[in-house]
Amino acid sequence: MKQWRKWGMIVLVLVIVAAALGVVGYGFLYKERIYPGVSVQGVDLGGMAIADAAEALQSGLPTPAEKGITLRVGEQAWRLSWAVLDQAYDTHATAEAAYQVGRQSPSQLTRAWNALMLLMQPHDLDPVVISADPAKVRAAVESVAAAVTLAPTEARLELGPAGVVAHPGQPGQTLDIESGVRTVTEELAAGIEEVTLSPEAVPPHLAEPEPAYSEAQAFLAQPFTLIVDDPLTEYKTELNAEPATMITWLFPVTKDENGEARMELQGNAEAATAWVESVSSQLGEERSLDVRDTVRQVIKALEAGEHQARARVRHPEKSYVVQPGDAFFDIAYSFGFPQWRFEEANPTVDPEGLSAGQVLVVPSIDVLVSEPIVPGKRIEINLPEQKLRAYEEDVLLFEFTISSGMSTTPTIAGQFQVLMKEEDAYAQRWSLDMPYFMGIYKEGPTFYNGIHELPITADGRRLWGGVLGWPASYGCIILDVGDAGKLFEWAPVGTLVRIEGVAPGTPFGRDETLEGLLEEPAPQ
Repeated sequence: MKQWRKWGMIVLVLVIVAAALGVVGYGFLYKERIYPGVSVQGVDLGGMAIADAAEALQSGLPTPAEKGITLRVGEQAWRLSWAVLDQAYDTHATAEAAYQVGRQSPSQLTRAWNALMLLMQPHDLDPVVISADPAKVRAAVESVAAAVTLAPTEARLELGPAGVVAHPGQPGQTLDIESGVRTVTEELAAGIEEVTLSPEAVPPHLAEPEPAYSEAQAFLAQPFTLIVDDPLTEYKTELNAEPATMITWLFPVTKDENGEARMELQGNAEAATAWVESVSSQLGEERSLDVRDTVRQVIKALEAGEHQARARVRHPEKSYVVQPGDAFFDIAYSFGFPQWRFEEANPTVDPEGLSAGQVLVVPSIDVLVSEPIVPGKRIEINLPEQKLRAYEEDVLLFEFTISSGMSTTPTIAGQFQVLMKEEDAYAQRWSLDMPYFMGIYKEGPTFYNGIHELPITADGRRLWGGVLGWPASYGCIILDVGDAGKLFEWAPVGTLVRIEGVAPGTPFGRDETLEGLLEEPAPQ
């Protein structure tokens, strides 16, 4: 029995030795070749030398043109091949990696044993990839970004026959190129064949057409009224524009205030001008609209959301046929103009050489009334009565006794207005102070006749205080102390001044001295 045990141990040792020798021999058999059971994406490389394996991979793996990655952005997709991106399989490096499978241990016996195990548990290896060219990945992402980028749509407002139509702004979109390049590069390296890129929303600069939309709705809710009030010809009317016309006067503009966009309405002067010109003919031959100034008032009103404006009226020149015995001064005076204004309008006429039948130009009253007339206020001067009356909304506010110009320097009767105001005026021609002076017409190109308080001489005495109620001045309208100050404060530039009638005879003429017309010195 002992003998059998001895031989049994010997046989077992021999079997083990034989098995070990077999394992070692199997490993030695594949010393320069890839162990059986090793493959790369289904390409069997077992038993191949590295060079042969590289060739097998070259023909067995997909080509760069066949491999690729799909980029998706929303419903759009782009297929990018590896060939376009310069990405490929490194077949030699992959073959070398396949050769190393099972050879990690320094022990020959262990490596041989690992090789035998691969027969029972094959190993499929991922191929080594040459990474894509970063510049080409960026170029591809930039191309996709350009295709998907949408500019935001800004809010807009349509003004037309359909009324006021608001179009809210719509967001756009853009692709973050840096993030996209990073994502695509990572997914390519991981072998992912599809990647979704998410664009970023780009809000519009102006999301809603406000406040222009609300302003337009409010403005067009009722007609626009142009008030025509011409006290020079005692003509009044109202001209109305319906919303269908008014809408053409508006256009929206977008403004940026402190980084915040808003849409506002502005006036379309061209369209408003066309309407003003079309209605001007309704005023008759005696007057017409000052188109430029009236349009300015209309635009100002509509931009303020108001539904009415006052028109500026102009008046045409007229003509006069010289009658026998006419004098140039008398003709000018009868029409309410200083003589120099008539001379200005008739530059080729010799004032001293008139002849019957000669036609003279009568200037437009606008040369005298050049400022916009202040509504609701007027000054009326009655020369026969030597009275000044001031009215506000047709209610008598002041009534003062005056002294107008002497017969040798008469105050012209006509329609004028307050053209300028100077609280402490000085008449260099006569060395007189004229408190509360309001110029109403130019007696000469550079010299005003006006309304003022009793003048003060160089030595401080009041002039003409004793003759108020009679013509006494050199053409101005003289008021008593206190009266002129009240009128000065009440009447702004532009106030209408009507002077009517003929002044009664005066107690002295142009050559009279000032003696007897003076009061005591004014208080200092």
